[in-house]
Amino acid sequence: MTRTFRSSLLLSLTFFFAAAVLYFLDLKIGDKACIPSFVPYTLWSLVVILFLYGMTIYLFLNASNNCTREQQILQKKLATCTDTLDDVQSSLDEAVEKKTFEMAVINGSLNREIAERIQAETDAVKLKKRLQTILNSAGDGIFGIDTHGSVTFSNHKATELLGWSEEELIGKSHHDLVHHTRKNGKNFPVEECPIYMAYKDGDVHFENDDIFWTKSGRSFPVEYTSTPLLDDDQLSGAVVVFKDISKAKKMEKQLDLIVNSAGEGIFGLDIDGNVTFMNKAAAIMLGWTQEEMIGKSHHELIHHSHSDGTPYKEEDCPIFMACKDGQVHFKSDDIFWTKDGSSFPVEYNSTPIIEGKQLTGAVVVFRDLTTFS
Repeated sequence: MTRTFRSSLLLSLTFFFAAAVLYFLDLKIGDKACIPSFVPYTLWSLVVILFLYGMTIYLFLNASNNCTREQQILQKKLATCTDTLDDVQSSLDEAVEKKTFEMAVINGSLNREIAERIQAETDAVKLKKRLQTILNSAGDGIFGIDTHGSVTFSNHKATELLGWSEEELIGKSHHDLVHHTRKNGKNFPVEECPIYMAYKDGDVHFENDDIFWTKSGRSFPVEYTSTPLLDDDQLSGAVVVFKDISKAKKMEKQLDLIVNSAGEGIFGLDIDGNVTFMNKAAAIMLGWTQEEMIGKSHHELIHHSHSDGTPYKEEDCPIFMACKDGQVHFKSDDIFWTKDGSSFPVEYNSTPIIEGKQLTGAVVVFRDLTTFS
């Protein structure tokens, strides 16, 4: 029985009792109306009404107190639920952050997993159809090899670049067909082949300056990645993705010719101010060879001091600023220091290199003012 029902029942019984008493008193008053002593019955009626009023007030206050206590209990429960909800939200945020990190790790190994799943596919017909759709739409040459170095599949781009049909490639040694000779014409031992190594040591091997040989005996420069295939943690071969970089090599030579034909000194910097390339004019003027400069801080080698010998802070260097603020900086009265410790006056432009929207370094073009004075 609920508290509300009990209160309602008690109030109803009280009213019923009061009504019965008043009815009885009314009868008595009616019977004794003519007698002067009927006044006590009227007083009793007043007492009954006061009792009824008091009982009603008592029940109201009791119900009000009960409601207040229940409200306090509910407020405590609400506070507890709020704290619990905050803990759950915090745990959920941590779980989401952990899951995001796990997804980043998973995405990082996606290429390898794709290769593993391709190898693990049991339905050969379905696998071949799926592979051919994906592989033949790729712009790079792709072929697979088993642990004996024999080709297991290839895409249209691979056959187009190599001149061999898919039937001629499959089952044959990739090394004997396309990778048998080095650029210098000497024999290329298969044990030293990075493609071969991938399905022996289980590591990914990348080469950006190698050659492949075509069916006609012609070679062309390639860049390739050889990724091992795993089947139940066992090496089962590799997937090779390659591209013809003949055009890139030709452009690189043309660019190198143009840069090295310039009368001004030119060198490039990465985002940390380290030299990435330099032309012949720069090497002649500075006395440093390209091998001695590349990877080293330009500031520490050629721009470390002012003309009076005081140190030149790197953060004040206009050349270095271009790598940080993305602005072109020009200086018409500065000096560079040579390898032998002498200096010469220069003017230079330091132009930032921006790839996409990313600042990746700067190109510096300078001239010896002594020559032009």
